[in-house]
Amino acid sequence: MTKNFTCAETAKLVRQSLKEAFPGVKFSVRSSTYSGGTSIDVSWINGPNAVQVESITKGFRAAYFDGSIDYQGSIHHMMDGEQVRFGADYITSSRRYSDAAVERAIASVSRRYAGNFSKSGIVGLTVKQFRSGELYRVQLPELHWDGASSVQTMIHQALAKHADRLKVNPSKTAAKKFIIHDDGYSRSVGAGYSAVSVDV
Repeated sequence: MTKNFTCAETAKLVRQSLKEAFPGVKFSVRSSTYSGGTSIDVSWINGPNAVQVESITKGFRAAYFDGSIDYQGSIHHMMDGEQVRFGADYITSSRRYSDAAVERAIASVSRRYAGNFSKSGIVGLTVKQFRSGELYRVQLPELHWDGASSVQTMIHQALAKHADRLKVNPSKTAAKKFIIHDDGYSRSVGAGYSAVSVDV
């Protein structure tokens, strides 16, 4: 017998897990149900980076997607000694940044590549330039040559990497559940996705 959680109930578990893992950080956790499925959107400002947050949230996903065969498969869990089905196919994360965080990232990039900026005669980058996307057009010799990278992308990378903590606190709620298996279809006919470790 499988216990089924709704998307809203799953969002509540995600919210509690994040509260335990990142005390003091305010997360917005919103559930959505639509004709194509269900999802949870997690957003926050500054604080932990996306990798840290997703180390908590990804374990609550009820589905995976294999683009090579355009297939959505299912992921199965155990929680509190019984098999469960979480109510969100996917969980997305969106981290936003304060002006102060952007200023720190600009300063970090400017220091690290001071010689490149000096050669280009570029000084005084601003938060306003970053917010407007103006820095996508600013490229540094010897660093940006592919047309896709820019000063803007360097600042984005610095922001994404930075976190206000070195480790994630244990979450009692998240620790209650674990993945037991997925439907195995991707491994049989697709790209080989696996939600669990599989011996080769």
